[in-house]
Amino acid sequence: MVLKHDFHLLLKCHLLFSDSLSYCQSMDEQAENHSAKSDTPASLSIPKFPVAKSEETKFYQKVLLTVEKWFSLYGWPCGTNPMCIPHSFRRNDLKSVVDMLEHLTGRMIPGIPMCQTFSKDIHQRTIQVLQQNEAILEFLRVQGACLCHIKPEYLLDIAEFKHWCSLQVSTYLHINKPLPQYKKYLDCSFFDFWSLSKRSWTDVLIQIYKVLVLSRVPEDTLHEPLCPRDTEDALLDGSHPLTSTIYSLRELHLLSWLNMNYQKMRKIVWEAGRVPSSRWIVNFDLDFSDGLVLGALIAAHCPYLIRSHFQRMYTTPCNVAQILHNSIVVTQALILLGLSLNIKVKNNSQRFHTS
Repeated sequence: MVLKHDFHLLLKCHLLFSDSLSYCQSMDEQAENHSAKSDTPASLSIPKFPVAKSEETKFYQKVLLTVEKWFSLYGWPCGTNPMCIPHSFRRNDLKSVVDMLEHLTGRMIPGIPMCQTFSKDIHQRTIQVLQQNEAILEFLRVQGACLCHIKPEYLLDIAEFKHWCSLQVSTYLHINKPLPQYKKYLDCSFFDFWSLSKRSWTDVLIQIYKVLVLSRVPEDTLHEPLCPRDTEDALLDGSHPLTSTIYSLRELHLLSWLNMNYQKMRKIVWEAGRVPSSRWIVNFDLDFSDGLVLGALIAAHCPYLIRSHFQRMYTTPCNVAQILHNSIVVTQALILLGLSLNIKVKNNSQRFHTS
């Protein structure tokens, strides 16, 4: 597994950082007790960190703790720097995300001045931080980060965010226009902002790890051949990697990754008696047609969706209606995750359109 040693070390260092994170945890408890508005329709279109006691919350908390530990150990220049999300990125006079990015990349970030100092004036400071956040997001997108759902204002501190919101509301009042539905978050309270900020910074850090750390892993270390016991002696011996005259090396890595996740998850997602048959995934069209491969893949990375979504799928679909049902379940999961996909169901033909 990539950086397996690092993650084992993170777990051993949990006690080292527990005191530093105690403040964050106490604030989290306050947020949970005052988040009644977090599930309103107006807030569903923006990122939010789940606060209800559910499998989804447990999953996100584990992800958050792992991210905090890794970046505390390896994300900063000059050694370890205990941090918590999002508090560590709200203090502009201390180490910032810019220091982290310059440490991980070894170069300055385009559009951000060297040794930038922030104004004490709230208006000027808000403009400065917004410009910095925009430069950071643009830099990460160029590197391949999936951050189209994160806006520069989501990464502001509470004071700057409130000031920015007041400016936006004043603008609409001045032109005598109602606030658009997609900007309803401008009316959010402190605790709504807490959820927004926490989720936004978590997503940004995960994408930083993906494009600046995982991208350094040599391709020849990515292949993990399946064992025969994992595939139930299906079709091919696991000791021989996939070969093809059609697909590139990277596409073959994807196919191997899909096989590994499908063979592992099909017995976890679906109970005995409904386990899909073993298969060897060798293409990106026909082997995906019943939705089970993609469903198993999403379940491997978002296990909290297993009960609410993927257990409702037909594991042996035998007609178009059942295949369509599986596709709808997978699409609902993708929409819930907020992935950057434009997925629609046409009412007249009931066919999916993706772009």
